[in-house]
Amino acid sequence: MSLIQQTNRYALERDIESANESNVQWLKERFKEVLESNKELTRKCDYLGYSILGIDAKVQLLEDEIKELRFVKDKLKGAKELALEVGAELFSEYGIAKLEGAGISSITLYQPLQSPKLSLTITNEMALIEAGFVKRVADTEAIKEAYLGGQYVELIHACCEIELHASTSPKRLKINKRRAVNNLASLSTKEEQAS
Repeated sequence: MSLIQQTNRYALERDIESANESNVQWLKERFKEVLESNKELTRKCDYLGYSILGIDAKVQLLEDEIKELRFVKDKLKGAKELALEVGAELFSEYGIAKLEGAGISSITLYQPLQSPKLSLTITNEMALIEAGFVKRVADTEAIKEAYLGGQYVELIHACCEIELHASTSPKRLKINKRRAVNNLASLSTKEEQAS
């Protein structure tokens, strides 16, 4: 049973979805209930793992829906632009500069605007570079690599302010999925077994 094929929605999964900083203690109690239950360890592991990994499937579903919504949004924007252009063409053909309505204040025909846009293709780059048209910036990533590798340390100290920040991430669980589909044990009953 792969995570995507999982059709069960565990109570713990719902609890995890609603987790936030204000209900951490409540979530700890839910985890304790599972860990302290008299179920075998493999069932506890599966229940906890599927409850947490179930969120991945929902996140992927949302990402897919967002992509589709962006596509629909772009399509609608294009359709609107096309309708405005077609309408303008017909207003122009009929000699209409402005239509006034009851619900819509008015629809006005705007003439095309000329906006200058410069396009530049360089044919002699060296002549421009020699004339001073150069943009140089320090490669901060290369500087960091050199410093951490012990190279140019004195130069970097002389030319940079260096701060080393250490960040500690909190303890986390890592859910390790099985690779072979045949090795996954399906849970015969869902919520009752782990609670």
